[in-house]
Amino acid sequence: MKGMTSQIIKGVTINCPIETGSSIARKNIDTIVDFFSVYLKDKPFFYSLWVEDDPEVVTPFVNDGIAVCHYASHRGWDAVKAFWDPIHDEMTGRFDWFIDEIIVGESPDVIVTKSNSIIDVHAGPTWGNRHVAYNGRYVQIFRFSAGKVKSFEEYYDTALLNAAYGGGE
Repeated sequence: MKGMTSQIIKGVTINCPIETGSSIARKNIDTIVDFFSVYLKDKPFFYSLWVEDDPEVVTPFVNDGIAVCHYASHRGWDAVKAFWDPIHDEMTGRFDWFIDEIIVGESPDVIVTKSNSIIDVHAGPTWGNRHVAYNGRYVQIFRFSAGKVKSFEEYYDTALLNAAYGGGE
């Protein structure tokens, strides 16, 4: 995007314009920024961004050696917390988010982000008590209900993650 300058909102670098005429979509985009801004920093606030009933996290496939990263629908609070708690509770270090594109669907309650991250963390027992450092690229699909995250679906290069951290260690 020629002439586009990055902006930092709540610690999240936005590398694209935020363009929408929908106040609902704008509120949901603000929630996405909050979602990334409190990653590893404020678990109670992170969970407050989600719907009260039946939240869902959908993840791509990675081998069994990578802790909780399996293709699955993690539906309901017990499953969602079983997915996010090890990330929030067992990772310390740098996990910076950069949003490169925001795509508002026909419904303002469906927003796709293309993002990247710089990760340099020490991961706890769920992740094999190891140092994890990589630059990730993602496509994420957020679905909202009344301004809260109803579901979060993420796709990334699972072959790269498996090659770096799967099995054999």
